[in-house]
Amino acid sequence: MGAELREHREAAGVTLRKLATKLGKHHSVLARYETGEKRPEPETVAAIMTALDASPSERSRIVELARVAGDANWVAVGDSSHRDMTTLIEYERTARAIVEVATTVIPGLLQTYDYAHEIISRWSPHDAGVRTATRVGRRDVLTKQNAPTFTAIITENALREPIGGPAVHAEQLRHLVAAVEVDNIEILVVPSRATEWNPSHAGSFIHFAFTKGEPIVYIEHFSSLTLLHSPKEVKAFQDAVTTLRDVAMDASDSAKFIAELAAAAEGGSSHDDSAELA
Repeated sequence: MGAELREHREAAGVTLRKLATKLGKHHSVLARYETGEKRPEPETVAAIMTALDASPSERSRIVELARVAGDANWVAVGDSSHRDMTTLIEYERTARAIVEVATTVIPGLLQTYDYAHEIISRWSPHDAGVRTATRVGRRDVLTKQNAPTFTAIITENALREPIGGPAVHAEQLRHLVAAVEVDNIEILVVPSRATEWNPSHAGSFIHFAFTKGEPIVYIEHFSSLTLLHSPKEVKAFQDAVTTLRDVAMDASDSAKFIAELAAAAEGGSSHDDSAELA
């Protein structure tokens, strides 16, 4: 919600101090709303949106977001793609540490343009170019000053899935090989053909830890998302990460494994048919 308020204020070209004067509040209070340190009442949000000359539909949308902001856990459904992306980007921007468990595709922060475009063009063809550019642009969060640590726990099945065809697949794997050389990025591979159940079989999720504020778990579904804030729920996912670290190959073995897959994929990309990865 804070990210939405800041985005609307900046789009309107209004400074915090000018908005504070309009509302009769101190600018530091508004700043705390925008950073999420303080939750404004829905009536206050309505006043802010009115002062920013937001459309009635946008004002209603943000006020409704304010009403549910205090819920421990919540599910966003329907036409909420803009809010979903704003939420995800804000978490990535402010996180101290990010752990993503990826069971079907490569994590978004590690995707190449062509790999991302292949996925997004099937999911949202009408604006695939814009969405792909946004997804690829999000990678900058991993190389900025004071970047968060990023741990990607990826299943072998996700690594082997040749989304986009042999050439795109090979490029994506090579990108992962380069990514592990970045100090704040760790990639761990969960081997397939497991004889025992582990948390990766339950699906993908992202765990965000913050310097200020409690951790959050973000789960994306086909047409909705779930955000978990309650300590009990979040703790269960933290335990899942601990378990998966034990199940996965270590960072060194994972890097070697991905390099081998990349080499095999590159060999296959030079032929009409992709070779089976060893």
